[in-house]
Amino acid sequence: MARAIERIEREIGVLEQTIAELAEEFYNVYSRYLTALGQGIRQQLIVATYHLCTQSYPEEFLSLSFNQRQKLQQTIKQLADRTAQELILQVNSPMQEKSRSSSINELEISELRELIEESIAEVEAQESESEKPFSESDSLESNAEATTSKPNTQIKNPEALLQWQEKLESAIAKSLQKLSRDSNLKLQQAGLLPKKLPEPVLEAAAKVEAAAETMPGPPNLLNLVIETESDRESQSSTVTHLVAIHLRLSEIEFPDSTLTTIRQQIRNLSVRLHTTRREYQKKQREKAIAEAELAWRASWFD
Repeated sequence: MARAIERIEREIGVLEQTIAELAEEFYNVYSRYLTALGQGIRQQLIVATYHLCTQSYPEEFLSLSFNQRQKLQQTIKQLADRTAQELILQVNSPMQEKSRSSSINELEISELRELIEESIAEVEAQESESEKPFSESDSLESNAEATTSKPNTQIKNPEALLQWQEKLESAIAKSLQKLSRDSNLKLQQAGLLPKKLPEPVLEAAAKVEAAAETMPGPPNLLNLVIETESDRESQSSTVTHLVAIHLRLSEIEFPDSTLTTIRQQIRNLSVRLHTTRREYQKKQREKAIAEAELAWRASWFD
């Protein structure tokens, strides 16, 4: 029985090595993906803003002075560049958060913190040396190289790796929501979107999109017709047409061959992770049963 336990432990060790290799692959692929995603977001946000200003609210845009238009365009680009920078660093952030709540051992946590600190330091060094704003494409590439170094930490638990990936995908979705909200606020402040719509309405609009009456239009725009009651006694209603920025990951990835290719690589890695996870759970179960049988025999007296 003891030999059986040793055999199972060796098999678990092989699976743990596979998981560690998968973690390294995930890290490298997501680093490339987030760099490309930042560039795709910038492009798609500018295109969506262009359509909104010229097709949806042309009169409001023409009412702005030349300086106001230029300032608005610059603000949109800065928002996109800031999000691109945050995305590149997100490849570490969910892992750092995970280290506070998972069963990763203290050595892994220590190594992980060193990795994050080194990555951030390298990003800051690249920015300092270039003396260029992050919106420059070469700055983006430099930061990508700083974060695509192989991780020092060795994750051996498939649950920890799976939760790291889930938190990273959640962080990406939240970044898109935040950028959409901030962009709409800037457009509203510039006088394009209706002033009567408070910030909570702009935030809620994206959440109710699926249930509302949507109209076809350019990608990454929220195009809604909302009917609201204006007079309960007369039962009259008011129709409000709203067009706002609403960045969608699928619409950012679709026209970008680089993003679609890397996303497929992520899917393939996810399949391998789930397969390895099932094998790992199976071996852990076998080990628990073997150890329980051995413990039973050790304490049994007839």
